[in-house]
Amino acid sequence: MKSTTQEIRGRLYVVFDELFHPDGESSSRGVKLLAKWVVCPRCDGNGAHTNPAIDGHGITREEMDELGPEFEEDYFAGVYDVTCHECKGRRVVPEIDREENPADLLALYDYTVEEDAAYAAMVAAERRMGA
Repeated sequence: MKSTTQEIRGRLYVVFDELFHPDGESSSRGVKLLAKWVVCPRCDGNGAHTNPAIDGHGITREEMDELGPEFEEDYFAGVYDVTCHECKGRRVVPEIDREENPADLLALYDYTVEEDAAYAAMVAAERRMGA
């Protein structure tokens, strides 16, 4: 789901290229939803996180012991950190303000999020099967 963030008259909006209707026949383009800034959930507001190539699936105590004390010291000192992939170092991300938007637009947004997640799951399953 492609979107951009805009500030209009001091209000934050997320503008979506396209939101889908449950009827499957139509879509709405250029939908603007009011948003608010929230602390980035990926980096917890630090603007950086450990490079996923280093610990994308976590590092167990046993793995840390195998890698040695120098690696552990560097790891916790942030040597392997990269700019946050989600907030791009801004430490905050826009979040749709569910209290400030009309229910019909929130329904379109929610439906589109669900459809995008279902499509991503289908693509991942096809890749696992060799497609």
